[in-house]
Amino acid sequence: MIRLYRILPLLVLLAVVAVVVYLIMSFRYSSDKAKATLITVFTWLCGVLSVVFALITLYALFEQNTPVIELTGSCLAVTLIGFVVTRICNAVFRKNHPHYGEQVAQATIINESITSRFAEAFRRAFGEALRDTFKRK
Repeated sequence: MIRLYRILPLLVLLAVVAVVVYLIMSFRYSSDKAKATLITVFTWLCGVLSVVFALITLYALFEQNTPVIELTGSCLAVTLIGFVVTRICNAVFRKNHPHYGEQVAQATIINESITSRFAEAFRRAFGEALRDTFKRK
C-alpha cells in the first residue's frame, strides 16, 4: 500500500495531462480529434518516461541503491502499463474509426445544372471587372 503512495504523483500528473488535453482538444475540435491527439500524446509521454525511468533504474541497480530502484521501478511499471494501455486504445480507436485521418476525396460533378453553368460563365466574364469596380481605393 505504501508503494502506491510513491507513484501517486505520477498517476496524478498523467491524469491531469489527459484531462487538460482532452478538454482543450474536444472544445477546440471534435471528440474524435481529441481522442487521436490524446493517444499520440500519451504514446510519446509514456514512451519517453519509460526510457527515462529504465535508465534511472539501471543506474541505481549499478549503484546498488535499493530505495531508488524500488521507486523508479514502480514508476517504470506504471509508464509501461500506460504505454500498453495507450496502444490498446489506439487499436480500438482505429478499429472503430477505420477512415479517420484519411484525406477526403474531391467530389466530381458529372452533370452540372444550368444555373451553376451560367453562374460560372458569368464569373469568368465579369468577375475581374466587378472585382475592380468595388475595390476600395
